[in-house]
Amino acid sequence: MKAVVVKEPGVVEVQDVPEPESYPDEIKIKIAYAGICGGDPGKIIRGLDGMLPHQEGAIGWLKKTTTLRDEITGREIRDRIGKGILGHEASGTIVKIGKDIRGDFKVGQRVAMNYRSTCGACYYCTNGMAQYCERVAPQSGAMTEYSVYRESLVFSLPDDVSLDIGAFLEPLSIAVQTLDISRMKIGDSVIITGGGSIGLLILQLAIKSGASKVIVSEPIAEKRKRFQKRGADVIVDPLKEDLLEISNKVTDGRGYNLCFETSGKMAVARQLILLAGLSGTIVWVASYPQTLNMEFPMSYVHLRALNIHSVLPSAYSFSRALQMLPKLDLKPLITVYPLTEAIKAFEAHKIGKDVKIMLQP
Repeated sequence: MKAVVVKEPGVVEVQDVPEPESYPDEIKIKIAYAGICGGDPGKIIRGLDGMLPHQEGAIGWLKKTTTLRDEITGREIRDRIGKGILGHEASGTIVKIGKDIRGDFKVGQRVAMNYRSTCGACYYCTNGMAQYCERVAPQSGAMTEYSVYRESLVFSLPDDVSLDIGAFLEPLSIAVQTLDISRMKIGDSVIITGGGSIGLLILQLAIKSGASKVIVSEPIAEKRKRFQKRGADVIVDPLKEDLLEISNKVTDGRGYNLCFETSGKMAVARQLILLAGLSGTIVWVASYPQTLNMEFPMSYVHLRALNIHSVLPSAYSFSRALQMLPKLDLKPLITVYPLTEAIKAFEAHKIGKDVKIMLQP
């Protein structure tokens, strides 16, 4: 089968790879759509899937140990860790169900998937923080023709959700988790920096959650138009306009209740500290390089009692994200490329005019 593979750091190819075999407690899925995430180019450059520091040690141990089948199931170290297949935003149809699966799944069923398999037994999993699981293991990548998933990672799509919309489930779960972390209240003022798919998802959820004003900062004109069409109150081109000055007018000098940073730019992440109001909340949603260090005035943060958070994928957000899929305007955001044209699709992703590029096997 065809798959998009990171051959080595900085090099991605479409290769022929063996079709994955599933374990008795797994579901095999024919991939329909696999989205390109904003973090995928970084994975190509690093040649890594990107774990938390304490998880990197666990994965390193898995790779080095040779007698794993006596200690764990062995699935964590097979091809899905070492193969280098990209992709974690995906939908598809079930083609095989393991004999140990207990859920009500059927061959031919339309589904969307989570991609991070947590152990369910470590300190974090048993304390409501599964996103920090010490033994989390990625499933086989989704930019391919077939992939396999544990039962807990597979979600049946409603009849009114198409497969391409279904592939939004994972990024939408990030947006849901973002609003959970922010503890948004009806009437809050919101700023979103960055005009990618996550920013657009946060915009729609914030409006539905009762935001009084939503301001968006995005330098690309095509993306600004998409935010305007979906209800943003004020849209700023930060390369030509003074975001701080405009924000002071919009918020009567009080700053924003909630600030969501989705651009991945250090200067923008730092700027939100100046844009947040008293006791305001900043959520750094984007992924940032591990070598990035940012300086900001600690006394300013302290005196204004700012709350600063980041976001990690959470298994607890998927079920609610699934309920929101048919309620959002997502279809016009999708651009589809054949899987065989993945390199061309990644080049288009770099330009940044398309919101959500999906690969179709």
